[in-house]
Amino acid sequence: MSSMGRRRKKRRKVVRVRRTIPSIFQCPHCGAQALTISINRVKGKATARCGHCGFYAELDVPPIYQAVDVYGLIVDLYNSGRLNYRIIPVEEEEHEVEGES
Repeated sequence: MSSMGRRRKKRRKVVRVRRTIPSIFQCPHCGAQALTISINRVKGKATARCGHCGFYAELDVPPIYQAVDVYGLIVDLYNSGRLNYRIIPVEEEEHEVEGES
C-alpha cells in the first residue's frame, strides 16, 4: 500500500540489448568494413567478397558453419598465407555527363 498523499513509484523495466551476429565483416586484405559472406549449404561452399577492394575467396565448409565461423577461417588462412584468393575489380557506377547530347 502507498502512504497517504504520495504516488506509488513505478518500477523501471530493465532492458537487455541482445547482440546479433554481424553480416558485414572487416576485409583481411584492405581493412575496410565491406566483406560479405554467403554460404551455399547444399554444395558446402562459402564465398567472401569485399565491396571495397574486390577481394574474392571461395572455401569448402561444413553445412553447420555460420558466417562468423567462415570469417574466422578466412582470416586464419589469409594470415598464414594458405588462402587461395583473387582480386576482382569492383565495378564503379558509371556517371552520365550532363550537357552532352
